[in-house]
Amino acid sequence: MLARESVAFLGLGSNLGDRLDSLQRAVDRLDADPRICVDDVSSVYETAPVGGPEQEPFLNIAARVRTRHSPRRLLAACQRVEAGMGRVRTVRWGPRTIDVDILLFSDRVIARRDLQVPHPRLTERAFALIPLMEVAPGGRLPDGSSLAAALARLAPIEGVVVVGSQITVPPADDLPGAAPPV
Repeated sequence: MLARESVAFLGLGSNLGDRLDSLQRAVDRLDADPRICVDDVSSVYETAPVGGPEQEPFLNIAARVRTRHSPRRLLAACQRVEAGMGRVRTVRWGPRTIDVDILLFSDRVIARRDLQVPHPRLTERAFALIPLMEVAPGGRLPDGSSLAAALARLAPIEGVVVVGSQITVPPADDLPGAAPPV
C-alpha cells in the first residue's frame, strides 16, 4: 500500500433497471477515481427491501477498496457515482438505481451528521454483513467484535439469496500508478 492509503469497505445495492449492470457500472466508476482502487467484490445477493415503500428486491454486493481519500471525500466520491447513475433521493429507503454506502473505513469510528462509520445499521442487516464477510474474511468492527458474531446475532437468516459472482473487479492494468503492460 502507498503511504496514507486506507482500506474501506463499501456496500452497493440496486433495485431499479438492470440491477447487475448498475452494480458493475458503479464498481467501474469507483475504480476510475484516481484515489480509489477496487481490490475485491463479493458475490451478488438478492434481498428483500428493508423499510420504505413497497418496491422490487435489491441486488447487493460489498467491495473492498484502497483509497487515498479521507472518509468524507470517499463519501463524496460515492455520492458522485450515485448521482452520475441517476440516483434520486426523494423517498427515504425508496427504490434506487444505485446505493453506495461506506460500511467500514479502516478501524475508524466516525460520528458526524453527514457520515457515520461503521454504517449505523450495519450490524442489523444481514444483506450487508454477508457480502462484507466475503471481502473481509475474519473482519472485525472497530470495537473489536467480529463480523461473524454480529451476523450470528441476526439468526435465523432469511431473505438473502446468493445469485452468483457476475460483478468483476476492473483489470489491474487500469490501476493508478500501475506499470504499463510489457
